[in-house]
Amino acid sequence: MKKALGMALALTLALSLSAAAEETKGTIQSINPADHSIVLDDGTRLWVSEGQLGELSLGDQVKASYEMQGGKNIVIEMVRPGLEGNFDPLSSVQTGD
Repeated sequence: MKKALGMALALTLALSLSAAAEETKGTIQSINPADHSIVLDDGTRLWVSEGQLGELSLGDQVKASYEMQGGKNIVIEMVRPGLEGNFDPLSSVQTGD
């Protein structure tokens, strides 16, 4: 019984965290290495990890999932478009291109 209750609680917590995530996409207009933040062309400021920061350049297009933590938009996942400019590598297969 305790195991089932624990699993239910964990599932509820996981679902509530994923529901809190927001998504955005855009072009990187500025990078601030001092506080690990980037600003997109729509003015959205995102805070990224040091590893993510090292892979980004001005003008890069990105799609990011983020959560608000301590008044900051903390990135939890970030992708850049593939060779065809699509964020989803299956989109050309799905649309028949």
